[in-house]
Amino acid sequence: MAREYSSTLRAERAGQNRRRVVETATSMFCERGWSTTTMAEVAAAAGVARQTVYHQFAGKLELLDACIDLALTAGEGGAVRALDDYRAMGDGTPENRIRAGASWLRGAHERSARIQNVLDQAAVTDTDAAARLHVREQNRWDEVRHATTLILGDAPADDVVDAMWVLASRRMFLMLVDGRGWTPARWERWFVEQLRATLGVD
Repeated sequence: MAREYSSTLRAERAGQNRRRVVETATSMFCERGWSTTTMAEVAAAAGVARQTVYHQFAGKLELLDACIDLALTAGEGGAVRALDDYRAMGDGTPENRIRAGASWLRGAHERSARIQNVLDQAAVTDTDAAARLHVREQNRWDEVRHATTLILGDAPADDVVDAMWVLASRRMFLMLVDGRGWTPARWERWFVEQLRATLGVD
């Protein structure tokens, strides 16, 4: 019994350390960028040994991946599609579904757009990061198709998904919010209008 308790306690502590490392890395990546953030500095700021970070993550790119995943899932981990506010896109009238989609995406962008933008930056000079970005963008296209299917109640044409993929991008969000000074609420209202027009919903 004592051995089982000790094992459970170690697992809990490891999970807490991992969470602290990811949260610390997220702040540092967003504030300092990709190239000037090191694993050693993340470990020091998180209050853990450097070997602990390397035991949890094979390298800086894997750590950045974990930061993105945690942000996308609102700190809960697991699949985005399992989140209640994501699944709300499949409930109610078309207008309710559109508003649920815009609301979910606004929250996702507020949580994750800036940490995902670090991967965009890294991909400019790092070939592994560029490959990872390519995979993530393909996955994002699939998620956009799934979300659009929830809203419409039927599978959309690829051209519609392509348009939604562009409109829903973090780059568009950051251009309008950080670049043009829009509030996230204004972006959400704008996105609702784009959804109506693109999906042909009055």
